[in-house]
Amino acid sequence: MSDYDHLDVRTENGARIVTLDDPDTLNALSTGLLDELEAALAAAEDAADVRAVVLTGNGRAFSSGYDFGADEEPSMDTIIESEYTHLDAIYNLSIPVIAAVDGYALAGGCNLALVCDLTFATERSEFGFPDMRMGELPPAMVLPFVTGSLKHARELFYTGKHVDATEAERMGIVNRVVSEEELMDTVMDEVDHMKRVPSAITKLLKDTLNDVQETQGYRSNSAANVAKYLYAASAETETAQEFHEIADEEGVSAAIDWMRTAEKN
Repeated sequence: MSDYDHLDVRTENGARIVTLDDPDTLNALSTGLLDELEAALAAAEDAADVRAVVLTGNGRAFSSGYDFGADEEPSMDTIIESEYTHLDAIYNLSIPVIAAVDGYALAGGCNLALVCDLTFATERSEFGFPDMRMGELPPAMVLPFVTGSLKHARELFYTGKHVDATEAERMGIVNRVVSEEELMDTVMDEVDHMKRVPSAITKLLKDTLNDVQETQGYRSNSAANVAKYLYAASAETETAQEFHEIADEEGVSAAIDWMRTAEKN
């Protein structure tokens, strides 16, 4: 197995455990991390002894979203393309991907947790799209297709607020909430159950369930060209431009604080 700069990858009892390993940035989604994630997913799919991927994060976050503090901030086109391709890699993977969330799963990190086939979370976890308060639409729409009701998606998108794991479970975006100590045991127990179903059947089931999701509009609303158009339109708003101006002049922390607390027109 290849070494990674931004991930820790190991295989245990039929599961390829992929840990986002940039705790100093709250596992922010840099282009380097996303490239490695796609490579790790492809390697897991090719491994005969792997029945599922477990995706988790090191430290106090699953992922805080895109890495706006990177030394070389990627262009918006690169961000959009990266988000679309790594979410698509999880969605199209022939084996199940389980998100084991402990801590923050926000913005792009929330999308990452929700696109997985199953999502388990600890009691301290939080989910949401605070980037809505920055004035920019998400480059890919995942939330509306995994909530128990479209009203839940509207609530999170319209407010940009965080919800705790218990509320996320009520909304249908988390399978189960457990303690920090129980998280990995719970996920590995789920993998053990999956190993009792033939792998060929699991692949057929995933393909079929994806087809159901696509009939609901997932593919058309997540297509790269549609997402790029919507994202580009929102990125030109006065609010989005003000966020980036504050980030340039006062730093990313000041811009995020403004994003979270200021009322916008």
